[in-house]
Amino acid sequence: MIEEHPAGAAVTIRRLSETDIPGDLHASLRDLLGTCFPGYPDRSYFKLPPHLRHLAVSGGAVQAQVGVELRVIRAGNTVLRTLGVVDLCVRDGNRGRGLASRLLAEVTDLASSGGMDFVLLFADDDRLYVRNGWSRVDNPLSWVKIHEHRTLGVASSVTPSEMMVKAVGPRPWPTGEVDLLGHIF
Repeated sequence: MIEEHPAGAAVTIRRLSETDIPGDLHASLRDLLGTCFPGYPDRSYFKLPPHLRHLAVSGGAVQAQVGVELRVIRAGNTVLRTLGVVDLCVRDGNRGRGLASRLLAEVTDLASSGGMDFVLLFADDDRLYVRNGWSRVDNPLSWVKIHEHRTLGVASSVTPSEMMVKAVGPRPWPTGEVDLLGHIF
């Protein structure tokens, strides 16, 4: 999909499997992620590579990106098919132009067409996500702790977290503990 960028340059939105991203785009991703998230490791992912990404590319550089992880989770006694949103970010000069909302819409469309129940994410600042249909949930949570390619154990929290969900199927969000069956997105 090609959109006209407000500044005049064309922005192409591409969905790519992680294994199909060429080296030059990985270099651009490393630059974008390191710029948007201070302290980010010098690679194109934080804990583990996402399954796929939606990239907004202009002039051969990644202007915005969102990683997507396919995950089955357990919430209470219910097993749910989900997509997890990972490291949504937009290059500073392109913020405020709707790229983040466009990438979230791409993930939501993919989840809906793929028969997912929910799209999940974790956010400190929820303003963008609330505007795009996400809601905070306060289920107790457990996940696998991973740091620098090492499994450190299982963590849990009984206090409200930064977890947000968006329904893309008919199920209501369940009560009970959420087991991510993996690391936090």
